[in-house]
Amino acid sequence: MPHLTTARRTAALAAAFGLALATGGCGTGAELPASAATASGTPEPRSAVSGGPAELPTFDPSSAVGTYAEGFPPDLFPMPEDALLLASSASPAPASQDSKAKNTPMTQVTLNLSSSLPTKKLVAQVEGILVDQDFEQIEAPDSSGLTAQTAFLRVSRTKAGEVQESLVVGVLDDGERRLASISGTVRTP
Repeated sequence: MPHLTTARRTAALAAAFGLALATGGCGTGAELPASAATASGTPEPRSAVSGGPAELPTFDPSSAVGTYAEGFPPDLFPMPEDALLLASSASPAPASQDSKAKNTPMTQVTLNLSSSLPTKKLVAQVEGILVDQDFEQIEAPDSSGLTAQTAFLRVSRTKAGEVQESLVVGVLDDGERRLASISGTVRTP
C-alpha cells in the first residue's frame, strides 16, 4: 500500500501544480474594494451586471500538464528513474541578434518533474542524461533558495555558424520528494 499512497500523493501534487499553472497570478479584475465590506466584515453580494461573470483562465497553448508539450523534444530529456512528469512547455525563442546563428530556429523549453530520489542522486541522473546529449556542465547562477542548481551548455556548429544551447536545472527538496525544473533554450527539433 505505501506505493499506492505515494502515487496518490504525487497525483495530488500534479493536480495542484496544474491548478497553480491555471490560476497563478490571475486576477479577475473584480476584487472587492475595502468599502464593499459590511459592518459584520463580510463582503456585500455583487450582482453579475456590475462586474459580469469572471472567466476562468486558460492554459498557455505552449504548455502541457503531465506530458511533453507540443514542440518539446522528448529525445532531448527522457524521464529520469523514479520521476513523474508534472508539466512542460515549448515555444519558439526570439530570433538571435547574433548574425552567425540567427538562421537556426530555437525553442524555449521548460520541464517540471517530481521524484522521491535524494537530491544528489536526482541531480546526478539529470547530469548523466544531459552529458549523454553532449551538454557540458557549467557554473550555475545563484540558486535563489533552491536545494540544488546547476547549468549546462551545448555548442554545435552548423552551416549558419555556432549554435549555443543552454539549460538550467533547479531542484527543491520539500522533505518527501524533490521538485525539479529544467529550462532553457535548445535547437528546434
